[in-house]
Parts: sequence; C-alpha cells; structure tokens
Amino acid sequence: MIKTNAIYQNRIQKVKTAANEKNVKSFWITKPENKFYVSGFQSSNYFILLTEDRNYLLTDFRYIESASRLKDTFEIVLISNEFTPCDFLRDHGEIGLGIEYKSITFDFYNDIIEKSAIKEVLPADNIIEKIRMIKEPEELLKIKQAAEIANQGFYHMLNYIETGLTEKEIAFELEFFMKRNGADDLAFDSIVASGERGSFPHAMPTDRKIQKGEFITLDFGAKVQGYCSDMTRTIGIGPLSAKQKDIYALVLEAQIKSLSQLKVGLKTSDIDKIARTIITDAGYGAYFGHGLGHGVGLEIHEAPTLNPSSAEVLDHNMVVTIEPGIYLPGDFGLRIEDLAVVTNSDIITLSSVEKELIIL
Repeated sequence: MIKTNAIYQNRIQKVKTAANEKNVKSFWITKPENKFYVSGFQSSNYFILLTEDRNYLLTDFRYIESASRLKDTFEIVLISNEFTPCDFLRDHGEIGLGIEYKSITFDFYNDIIEKSAIKEVLPADNIIEKIRMIKEPEELLKIKQAAEIANQGFYHMLNYIETGLTEKEIAFELEFFMKRNGADDLAFDSIVASGERGSFPHAMPTDRKIQKGEFITLDFGAKVQGYCSDMTRTIGIGPLSAKQKDIYALVLEAQIKSLSQLKVGLKTSDIDKIARTIITDAGYGAYFGHGLGHGVGLEIHEAPTLNPSSAEVLDHNMVVTIEPGIYLPGDFGLRIEDLAVVTNSDIITLSSVEKELIIL
C-alpha cells in the first residue's frame, strides 16, 4: 500500500504542477479515466478536488468504506442528497476553479456557477491527458498483460473460425476467451467484419455467416486493471483472389515500414505520412480514410494521435497503435494493427502474433 500511495501521490504532484502552469489553483476532476489515474479508485459516483495544499475525494454512502483505504492520500468526503458536491464547493472552492468541460453536464456546470461561491471557472481539459501520454513502468506492465491476453485470443480463434459461423458467434467466442483468461473487461466492443462488410472500418458483428474466398477482420482488445490493449488482424478463408493478396501485401508493407520508424523525436504526422504515401502511390489513397494510429492506455483512444494533421512529437514510453487499412466499398477491406511502445532505440511491439497473410 505504501508503494501504491506513493505512485498516486507522485501523479497528483505532477497534475498540480501542470495545472498551476495553466493558472489552475483548484482542480475539479470529473473525467473517469483522470480520476482513476490520480486515485486508483473505482466507483460510479465520485469526484476529486485538488488544491495547492489539499486533496479531496468525494463519494456517497455506497463507496465510502472502500474509499477509506485512500485516507493517506485524500481527505474523504461523504456526499448525499443533503450535502451535494456543489455544497462542498461552496465551502472549499477557490475564486477560480479548473474544470474538465468535456466531462461535465451543462446542468452540473450551471449548479457550480449558481449554487457555489465560485466566481470564475477555468478550462482544465487535457492537463491530465498530456501527463498520461507517458506511461510509467507499472502502466506498461498492465498494458503488456492486456496485450498478451489478446495475443492468446487471436491464436485461439485460428483454431475456432470456420465457414458457417456468424460474425456474432466469432465475437462472442473471442470475448469469452479473453475474459476467461485474465481480462477484467473488454477494451472496447470487438469488431468482426467479413466479406464485403470488411469495407466498414468499425463494423459491429452481425448474423452474417463466414464464407469461403473472403477476408475476416478482427479488431479487439482486453482490459487489465483499467488498462487497454488494441490489435487488428485480417485473415483469409481460402481460396483468395490475386487482388485480395496484393492489397493485403500493400497494407502489410505500409504497416511494417511505418512501424519500423517509430521512435522518440519524430512527429506523429510524419509516421502517418510513411504509410499513407505507400498506399497512395499504389493508387489506394482514397480508400485509407482514417489516421494511422492513436495512443492507448486507460482509454482505447487517447493522445497522441497519428494522422496527417497531428502536431504531437513521439516521446519515450508512449504507447501507440500503427494500423493502416484499405477499404473498397461493396468489395472487401482489411486492416493490420500493432500496439507498440515508443523508445529511444528498439521497437517494442506488444501485438506479437503473426502478420503475414494467414489463410484458413
């Protein structure tokens, strides 16, 4: 517990320092992933207030006993219908209060203004998200564990998938396997897209049955202690056409070459450009409409982003996806995605399963 408390106390200090640079002296944290990042606490109803010299965690009767284990880091406050978060802010708020606009409701914002003594609110979105981009060793371990569960899930599916199964049946088997083998939850709703539905980048599983001569795209991830993994593989149910094989080889080339250049100091847009140029030069640029990748951590999509307009610079221990794809409407589509850790030298790829075309 001492070590755990030290981790969160260190994070809190980082957040306070970053908030102070934005003139935020009192920070009301409401985004679920950010609350978890500074506390490790899981509850459907809690708030955190960080001031220059105090840390408060507010929750209701259902979670107050569980929250008491955090008393070395936070002052625990019981909230109820009779003593609301706004009542607390009326007594403890500062003249200016930093809030995460993207994660509070309009009604709650009005309550802060009307029912508390706060005269000014300041934007505090992305303060914690920027800190979260650089993963600590403990975070990397959890992401690695989540990725390994997904890796095992893919190999399991190679022995399960056959013609006649529906996309929903495949998704259910994959999800059940991951949960049975250590996942606390799914990182996101699994994508299973077969045949012509492969041209939908985010296709949800349907009752469509798998047939010969088509691709199946599986995009999935596990969650371990709050941290996500993300991987996509496209496999074939033989026999495949020469066109299918050629486009798979093109996407694979774009994926491998852009992944190989992933290193500290490069702009994320430059990594995107590597893959996009390969696909565009082959005549398929119009069919690669999404960014090359994104950060992964407590959220399945978080900073940094890898797309043509992103301005972020890669740094040590960022965790990102590299996932080019080509999507031909009414015909087929495919995507290949790895999860990787950015370092100063070696490329650490957490999605360790086969990428060469597999035909079942």
